[in-house]
Formats: sequence, C-alpha cells, structure tokens
Amino acid sequence: MQPSSPEGRFLAAIGRAATARLGADHPLALAAREALEQQSPARAARVHEVLAGLSEAEREELLSAAHREMREDLAAIWGFLPGAAQSGRMH
Repeated sequence: MQPSSPEGRFLAAIGRAATARLGADHPLALAAREALEQQSPARAARVHEVLAGLSEAEREELLSAAHREMREDLAAIWGFLPGAAQSGRMH
C-alpha cells in the first residue's frame, strides 16, 4: 500500500529507487525502509544523511527516479486536490 502523506510517499519512492539501483542491502534502502516502518523523524533524517553522503551523480539519479515516481502517481496527486477526493469529479 502506498503511504498517503507526502513524506511517506517520498520515503517509499526513494527506498524503491535505492533498492533498484543500489541493492536492498544498501544503507539508503535500509534507512528508507526503517523510516517507513517506524515513522520517526530521526529515521527520516537518517535517509537524508545517507543521501547527502552519496556522490552527486548517484544522488541526482535517485532523486530523479523518486520524483518521477511521485509525479506520475495521479491517484496521490488527485487525493491532495481540494474537493477532488470527495466528489470524484471536476467542478
């Protein structure tokens, strides 16, 4: 199930990107998974620390992949539009 909060969606997306590109045992993939499971500000901060420690090229690739996933998730975007989720149609 996709997290509903923007923070959760980011952590899930960056975790999937890290797993796909760096492997499931990479510190970034592990940190993202822990942050999602424990929903702790300290765990989320750890994700950002690991991201900051990557090379610029790796970081840009991962953030680009996560951003692409988030912007293409139309159901999540629709859910954040005022009134859209309740009515199911445009006004």
